[in-house]
Amino acid sequence: MKIKACQSGLSKWLLVMAGVALEALSVSASAELIDSAAGSLASSGLGLSSVVFGSLAACIVKPVYPLPNDPASLAALQAQLDVMEPECLRSAGFYAWRGTILLAQRQNAAAIEALERALLLDPSLPGAQLDYLDALLRIGDNASAKNLMKQLATRTDLPVNVRSLLEREIAATNTDVWRTHWVLTAAAGVDSNLNNAPALNELTLTFPQGPVTLPLLETSRPRNGAVALNTVQWQGLKPQGSQLWLFLAELRARHTASPASRYQQADLSANWLQSPGAPHQWMVRTGLTRIDFGGQKLLQSFRASVLHQWQVSDTSVLPSVCKPGIGIDLEVRHYPVSFELNGGYGGLVGALNCRGVNSLDMQLRLGRDQADTPSRPGGHYRRAELHLNWEARYGYSRLNANYVYTRQIDGNGYSPLLSNNQTRQASRHSFRAEIARPLEPSWLGGAEGFFSIEFNQQASNLAAFNSRQNALYAGLRWVVQ
Repeated sequence: MKIKACQSGLSKWLLVMAGVALEALSVSASAELIDSAAGSLASSGLGLSSVVFGSLAACIVKPVYPLPNDPASLAALQAQLDVMEPECLRSAGFYAWRGTILLAQRQNAAAIEALERALLLDPSLPGAQLDYLDALLRIGDNASAKNLMKQLATRTDLPVNVRSLLEREIAATNTDVWRTHWVLTAAAGVDSNLNNAPALNELTLTFPQGPVTLPLLETSRPRNGAVALNTVQWQGLKPQGSQLWLFLAELRARHTASPASRYQQADLSANWLQSPGAPHQWMVRTGLTRIDFGGQKLLQSFRASVLHQWQVSDTSVLPSVCKPGIGIDLEVRHYPVSFELNGGYGGLVGALNCRGVNSLDMQLRLGRDQADTPSRPGGHYRRAELHLNWEARYGYSRLNANYVYTRQIDGNGYSPLLSNNQTRQASRHSFRAEIARPLEPSWLGGAEGFFSIEFNQQASNLAAFNSRQNALYAGLRWVVQ
């Protein structure tokens, strides 16, 4: 197995619905091919590194490998090429080198334009063909990338190791082949509310004889402290004709100084996509979750959803890179240590997935949670959720921001001891931002370093349900192919 720097965030359900999982695995699977081929072509005299573009008297450009690692140097190279472009309009080598520089800066659309121009001027440039293959995989055009790999495999001047890698990648497109990878994350940080305690020091109870205000015990107040967070995730992708199966398994563990605030979470899910590349498709997802907190089995849940996604033909309504969807969402929750909280949720879900240079995912859920027993505090309740996820790349860095808003309104009074049995209403805001960047390949097995910050706040008409929590994390992430 080869360890590579993580090139994308962990796949989420919305990302899966958009077919991004296929793109991510394809890019990772071909990274070894691109890297190996570039080195072999350069050393064999077939790559761009051996060419001086002097066919036009004023167009003299000599590519230099290896490429610089820092964004400033890459931007300076691009600026030099911008100045020279008017003199190099008929130079295939110039546009091939320009495409290489743009690709290194993850300007995929601009790189494709330059590389296509290079190949129009000279279709036989192997370095440009490989960079073009890389660019196609990055934007998710896997069909075109597969055709290009087949064309490259017919060349008689390819080094033996490059031909072997090409044949392996072409074989990997077989619909019977499983594609899997692991994502390993290790992080350390601080958390302002390890025990999820309410944001108050005293609580007023409403007895029939009158209200009584009591101080909260220290153990029931928010406790901050250091945290170690470790995650192991496995992803398996199985194409089946035009259909796609995606299986996910994740284990997450938080370690703190006090055993009472440690938790473990396990998630399993199976996803079926009818046809990720089609204008219309159905998607089905089932999942299991278990959460242990403080040494006790806190929650077990089963979730299923069905969603129909389509491509909007009128680009004046939505950009062509966006796909809306609508469906239903069901969930059954069981609390082993607080069985009176057991219930089942059912509702509608709307989604919008946009894929371009950056990505944006939105999901809106509206539904009702039905209590298993009449004794559940608050009874049945209505729930609304809004999820927003944005991801972008700047040079070698990847930025991710996630926001979740939740609104819950109970059907009955929560407790006679809280504000004389008022009906609980609660709103929760959660925000998380992360910046990640690959480390040097020779450092820590090619890991990706990241830094994240989290803000969580819940407000309710019942003071016992007001809470705040902030956290900072720094860590490393590996992708194992």
